Amino acid sequence: MPASEPTPARSSGWLEPVLWTVGAVVAVVVAVVLNDTAREVALQGLAYLFAFVTTPFLLETSAAFIGICIVFAINGRRIAKEGDGWVVMEVKKPDEAKDESAEPQEKAG
Repeated sequence: MPASEPTPARSSGWLEPVLWTVGAVVAVVVAVVLNDTAREVALQGLAYLFAFVTTPFLLETSAAFIGICIVFAINGRRIAKEGDGWVVMEVKKPDEAKDESAEPQEKAG
């Protein structure tokens, strides 16, 4: 009996980016709390970013893009949960329908 192969661990593709993001946010927060210059630079950068993002074109475009992403995410979860619901329909051509209706009739002769 061959030795059973170990089951590969289920990889979490989302865990590593989340950990790196949390680490970066913690580093920035620590720098802002401990250093006055870092606090001033961070606040000025956030002010510029807020002013840039809230311009009319970018605000509307980003809101529409985020809305579409939310719809796609919800639909993706629904499809994963329920299945895609793919159905194959049998469509008969009009001339095939005429041929089938003529077949049951027998010729007298």
